[in-house]
Amino acid sequence: MTMIDPNTAGPVPDVLPDPWAVLRGAKWSALETAHGTGVELPRVLVRLLEEDLAVSDAREALGGLESVRHQNSVYGATPATALFVAALLARRALCRPGAADGVGALLLGWLADLALDFDDACVAVGDRHFDGRYLDGYPAMVAVRALRPVLHQAVAPFLDDPDAAVRDTALAAALALAEHPALAPYRDDLAVRARRLLLAGDVRWRRRQALDALTAWGHDTTGLTRPGDEDRSPFTTGSPAPEWFLDSPPF
Repeated sequence: MTMIDPNTAGPVPDVLPDPWAVLRGAKWSALETAHGTGVELPRVLVRLLEEDLAVSDAREALGGLESVRHQNSVYGATPATALFVAALLARRALCRPGAADGVGALLLGWLADLALDFDDACVAVGDRHFDGRYLDGYPAMVAVRALRPVLHQAVAPFLDDPDAAVRDTALAAALALAEHPALAPYRDDLAVRARRLLLAGDVRWRRRQALDALTAWGHDTTGLTRPGDEDRSPFTTGSPAPEWFLDSPPF
């Protein structure tokens, strides 16, 4: 797979920009997707900016972004798209403080799924195939991973959402994003939340992610595991791609 230089998506910002700025600033026609270039992406993304967007319409629009994460892979257009979705999510959070609405929950879920497509586990799988040099030949992956601190700004407000499903989705995203060194100061708080999930949560992949994060960050997981937590067989439908799927790198 030939990767178009993802730098045409723009520089890495320190704070989340306005979504319109992302939409207008990225050179979409020069950014690779699974099916060509991102020339059609602005038409899809602008639908998400509608003031009274229905949940069904938001779901359809997000479905139109399949080309930027086809088969759980990252493409040249993925970083700019992720930044747009994060910026829009943050704007909706400001307009509707306290809890995610249906559209916000969909945007958060999309970001959480994407975060698991470029986490350290994915890179580790790629490194096994490319002698530890996976990222050297995958500039789009490097670019989207560089966005983790700013994407975290969009996710963090939902860690205390009154809806448990929204909180769990935000935690899944935050645990993946917090692998970035700049987000290390947030890990102790996330570890508390991960422990809370392990005490009450039953979703296998979420438990696995929480245990992996705690272990990677040097926390003792004694008393938090259950029989079956060590199982890394294929996940159920709707869960992140398992390692056997990721063992076929995208290029």
